[in-house]
Amino acid sequence: MSPVMKGKNALLESLRAEGVEYIFGNPGTSEAAIMDALEDYPELKYMLVVQEGVAIGMAEGYARTTGKVGFVSLHIDNGLANAFSLLIDSKKIGTPMVVTAGNKDVRKLGEGRTDLAELARPFTKWSVEVTHPEQYPSVIRRAFTEARTPPTGPVFISFAGNSLDDSAEVEIAPSKPHRVEPPADPAAIEEAAAMLAHAKSPVMVVGDRVAQYGGMAAAVKVAERTGARVFGHAAADMNFPTSHPQWQGGLSLRVPSGRQAMQNADVVLAVGCPVFSDFFHQTGRALRPETKLIHIDLQPGEIGKSEPTDLGILASPKAALEALDKALGDRMKGTDMEAARGRASSLAAESRKAAEAFDKTAQAAHGKRPMGPAALTSELARNWPKGAILLDDSISTRGVLQQALKFTEPGSYLGGGGGAIGWGMGMALGAKLGRPDRPVIAVVGDGSAMMTIQALWTAASYKIPVVYVICNNASYRILKVNMAVYKRMAGLDVAKPSKYMGMDFNIPFDMAAMARAFGMKGVRIEDPAQIGPELKKAVAGNEPVLLDVVIDGSFTP
Repeated sequence: MSPVMKGKNALLESLRAEGVEYIFGNPGTSEAAIMDALEDYPELKYMLVVQEGVAIGMAEGYARTTGKVGFVSLHIDNGLANAFSLLIDSKKIGTPMVVTAGNKDVRKLGEGRTDLAELARPFTKWSVEVTHPEQYPSVIRRAFTEARTPPTGPVFISFAGNSLDDSAEVEIAPSKPHRVEPPADPAAIEEAAAMLAHAKSPVMVVGDRVAQYGGMAAAVKVAERTGARVFGHAAADMNFPTSHPQWQGGLSLRVPSGRQAMQNADVVLAVGCPVFSDFFHQTGRALRPETKLIHIDLQPGEIGKSEPTDLGILASPKAALEALDKALGDRMKGTDMEAARGRASSLAAESRKAAEAFDKTAQAAHGKRPMGPAALTSELARNWPKGAILLDDSISTRGVLQQALKFTEPGSYLGGGGGAIGWGMGMALGAKLGRPDRPVIAVVGDGSAMMTIQALWTAASYKIPVVYVICNNASYRILKVNMAVYKRMAGLDVAKPSKYMGMDFNIPFDMAAMARAFGMKGVRIEDPAQIGPELKKAVAGNEPVLLDVVIDGSFTP
């Protein structure tokens, strides 16, 4: 006979069985029963945040650095709704996460109660409400299974008030982790190899499901065998070594150079990414009609979604790329291999020129006041701690940051899904909890930081030793960049001066002072020469520190 217990205990016993270490949350009255029961479960560490987006960010960082499911506890509709802006990106990235919220008693139906499960459904893989205490073990078990089963992603559970305080006979049994990653069809792999073997200008585009499913090493082998240009697209992870000479950076189809690269390709191999994704609509195909498109993905809804696809392969990116590399090795002849080596050599020369150009930009940026963004990023690169994890929420500084810092190890670079800002502040805390053995440095735009600045309280309160580097340009500079894109696509005069309505902070943020107000160390930096010493001091101090770096926010279309 199974034990009889209250729903709140069945919930926490289930979390303990699942191996949950942290609950990232902000409680309300709807969570009173849970908070009461938590007093008897000291092994479940409740990490209090004072803004719900911080909890989502922390769960994101923890899940992505550990591979475990992040667990979030919020309160009814008011608190839950605050989490949706970042939960959109978590779903897009595919972060395994269980988000929960208490709800009113089901007997309040006549009076009125929000259908929280329906509210959260668009942002999750699975969304459900528990209405009876006997449901807790099976629902928690399924939630963790859903979150970690490919394609991974967040799920949501609403707890009806009566279900937490009522009692029932329950059997606690944890979920069993499993991965469902279909192998590639051999005939499809042979067809893909036939397209790529004799390609004259192949392009490879990689996305997050390459890194998530361990396919980076195989991606490098295929790229080197074919001599392909390699781009990242809609990516929040490092899916290809950014120091590799064939790496071309992020692909944006709103940038003329990005569209030209696609137009020049005769075969495009897209792996683990959308084809293609952007906010702006552009009429016509991204690829020439004669260009062959091969799309390998574990996400069935992505293949053939927007661009005509010649060959779609539903499979694990790693398994498919390993099989493709072998098939190419069997099929490519001496002339094919020689041509591939020639393309790789040309790309290496281009990479060297790009690095030299960036060095010149960085040198010029050092002499400006405020310093140019490249001065900040080059100093970070020069003084980057060994083994540090970068949380890149730098927004409009991202381009020069990725030019300055190079990464070869999976998990050493973590970005966001691109739809929302504000995730970096909380995510740095979750990443540090997940990897306490490594320095965690978050490079965050000032506008993004202000969305979830309350994370500084959590950092200080729990003494989580992260280093925040704020790119303080006193503006939403990314909106100015996108205004130029909008004007160009709308046929407007890009050179005509804009007032950039609502895009400048007329009273610049003193981020260092805010950090001190929240109870942690804050340092204002205006001279590039200060960056290296302050960064080293911050990492060595093993305490939360914010470096408020004032940079040039000017923009010329």
